[in-house]
Amino acid sequence: MADAISTLQKIENYSIYITTAEPLGYSGNGSQHGTVPTMMPNLTASTSREEMLLPFDDVTVTIVAIILLFFLVFGFVGNLLTLLVIVTSRKLRNVFNLFILSLCVSDLISSLISWINLYRRTWGFNVFALPDFFCVLYWGADIWTSYVTAQHIMSFAILRLLSVWKPVLFSKIKSWHANVWIASIWFIAFLSGFIPFALFSGARIRDRSDRSSPVSRWPACTQNEEWLPQYSLYTQYGYPIFFYVPLVAIALVSSAIGVVMVRRTAPQSKHGNDTRDQKTVKRKQKEKQAIMQLALIVGSFMFGYIPFTVFEFYTINSTDKSFRGWKIDWTFGTAQYMCLRLSECLNPIFYNLASTKMRRETKSFLKRFKCNIVDSTSNSSSRASSHSHTGLEL
Repeated sequence: MADAISTLQKIENYSIYITTAEPLGYSGNGSQHGTVPTMMPNLTASTSREEMLLPFDDVTVTIVAIILLFFLVFGFVGNLLTLLVIVTSRKLRNVFNLFILSLCVSDLISSLISWINLYRRTWGFNVFALPDFFCVLYWGADIWTSYVTAQHIMSFAILRLLSVWKPVLFSKIKSWHANVWIASIWFIAFLSGFIPFALFSGARIRDRSDRSSPVSRWPACTQNEEWLPQYSLYTQYGYPIFFYVPLVAIALVSSAIGVVMVRRTAPQSKHGNDTRDQKTVKRKQKEKQAIMQLALIVGSFMFGYIPFTVFEFYTINSTDKSFRGWKIDWTFGTAQYMCLRLSECLNPIFYNLASTKMRRETKSFLKRFKCNIVDSTSNSSSRASSHSHTGLEL
């Protein structure tokens, strides 16, 4: 009941906001000598009321909605399938796949909350009619899973380095070590990501009159004005720690893996028998697949999260007050989120592309799933047929 009253209040306030606002250069009696309305941005006289209040049009919204909803379904199905394959297959129960499993959980959460971002950037841009809980949930969970993803990929790269550089040491890492490692990442990311952004964020009607404040350009569901100094300080120090430090670490570790691989193959090239040895060839193939998997996952991560962090720094520091600047800000923010969602959709594909064993187990799982559906359908038909015959005999 309280949420319904809150929503009605938002809509009522926004209705007053719309009806009292007039285009620049027009007074209440229709003459062209009025002043700029308090709640309206400083635009030209020819600019319509809708343009003043929204930096996008219906066609753009339709295109964005189709793309993001497709990513939602594809990302959810792909990551859920990969998660189920790893859980149900004994052959995939190793340290690396535990991290992939956890990454799938992170991407699943991102998929499930992506509709909130679609709504807040389009239909709910000025009035976030949903309960505030959804706004807080979106921001907290989005940053939480982003931090989890960055730390997982850095950990994944470190484990790959250990596996090729110190295989004896790597063999001592057990599943319970990996589980503790993964749980620690989720817990730290929750404390440093979910909680701060749950405090920073909220849903309210934003004052569009002065776009020198970044909040006036942002959707109704965003960081609140009173928390803007803390949010700005957080992005300056928090994002580099949780995004750029892992990126630098991943680059260094990947380079180290390349050096180790080169040094390992150099002595073997002097001995023809070693290169023809079946065990050596098989090990090389596995290592190449492992490096390919790491490269694809890291590439996907960079494709999604570099635009995200660049946009965050851009939008909070932009001083462009024009309507064109507002549109650029909205377009940049929407485009970077599409990149992020696309990268999360590609991850399940990359897991399978780079692992023969993963592909084999995925095919096996889908066959079993199909057989179970066929068996269930045939059993239902048999029971229906049996009931039908019984009815005739009676």
